[in-house]
Amino acid sequence: MNFLKKILNPFDGNNNKNRDYKDLSKESQRVTPNPPSDLLLYARDIAGHSIQEKINLLPNCMWFRSEYIYPAFDSMNFTYNNHIFSVIIDIKDENGVSYLPEEFKKRQLYAEKTYNVIPCKYTVTVPNPQEPDLNQVKPVSNDWNLIHTETEEPIFPETYDLVTDVEMSDWEIRNYGIKFVMKYLKAKRYKIRTYQDTLEVDPQIWFTDENGKRCWVMVRCAKPPQNEIEQPKKIKEIVRRCFKYDGYFAGVILTPKDRTADKLYRGKDIRIDFKGFAKIHDAI
Repeated sequence: MNFLKKILNPFDGNNNKNRDYKDLSKESQRVTPNPPSDLLLYARDIAGHSIQEKINLLPNCMWFRSEYIYPAFDSMNFTYNNHIFSVIIDIKDENGVSYLPEEFKKRQLYAEKTYNVIPCKYTVTVPNPQEPDLNQVKPVSNDWNLIHTETEEPIFPETYDLVTDVEMSDWEIRNYGIKFVMKYLKAKRYKIRTYQDTLEVDPQIWFTDENGKRCWVMVRCAKPPQNEIEQPKKIKEIVRRCFKYDGYFAGVILTPKDRTADKLYRGKDIRIDFKGFAKIHDAI
């Protein structure tokens, strides 16, 4: 069990074996995440390059989130025809024994029900995961190599027809707002250190400002019929835990460009109203 954590959980010191998806909020105070194992990163790179080759062959197919972030319910995800395919890495040894912790699968299946994503596993094999030779890490097949996490059925995205009027989930909306705020920060020449889009975790972004100070941002998004954003009460708890760093609040209002629409739909144009940061805490 300790070895499993070392390979697939990049953070040491987490002794709560019963921790579930929602308990990840305790990780929000991390400024720079500890790196994942070389084996996981290498397997993830194999998956990313393989999926990218398939994405290049399909119209309307693109990455939704390709970066490694923690905490998260998957390793990467991409969209095709308004479907979102969520991918986790499944490492198996030469005997077919999987080193994917059950809690990882539970997180992804939770996301399936809550955020309307298709849960997939991308499986690679390596003879001895405890002392891995990265040159021997291989995908189990040369096609998409995606298996439904719950049903174990092969998944071929090109067989999924276009669906229309798929309402964006709260996770998608938060992700959209976070990406917009990061563009804003980069335009100001601030360095993004880390970000995450798990709804239960705050803050969303850590960055370094023009003075080299580490800062954090809590991002919240409004969708129709909301037209304004209030700072959540939870912000007091985030300030308490992250008091060593300057803190900001960013409210992003998203509305459909089609004024006749009353909801945000996947694949539809969105209008953004953003008035900048509100500073909520000065580091002590």
